[in-house]
Amino acid sequence: MSLHLVTLVDQAQKAPDKSESKGDGAAAAQPALPEGWRRQAGDLCYIALRGSIFLASSYLIALGLPLVFFLALSAGDAALFFAHLANLGDRFLDAGPARQMGFLHEFKLVLISASTLIVAWRLPRFMQDLERELSGEVL
Repeated sequence: MSLHLVTLVDQAQKAPDKSESKGDGAAAAQPALPEGWRRQAGDLCYIALRGSIFLASSYLIALGLPLVFFLALSAGDAALFFAHLANLGDRFLDAGPARQMGFLHEFKLVLISASTLIVAWRLPRFMQDLERELSGEVL
């Protein structure tokens, strides 16, 4: 199970250089980075980028769940949807500070739980896709 991505730069570096085959002696005298280090750094950057995209999309899904809940509650009617939101907002503003803090704490707990469940649900597929992409397999 190798985790490396073969890029066009890697393929170009492995191809024989035409100037070396002519005996020109004008080959670039740049020291090449060790191939293993470069591959691991590239894999690490790719995993970091894909992981951040995965987490951001999971949190956006979790933040969209209350919207879907209120849309389902209003049966897709915009007037009812905004009436529900106005009712919730009015009740929140009329409540005392202790009740507001309690509601915010519960809402925060629900959103963190929902995002954790969404990440756990999507993680196996993400890992399979990441392994497939890093191994160089094509769809």
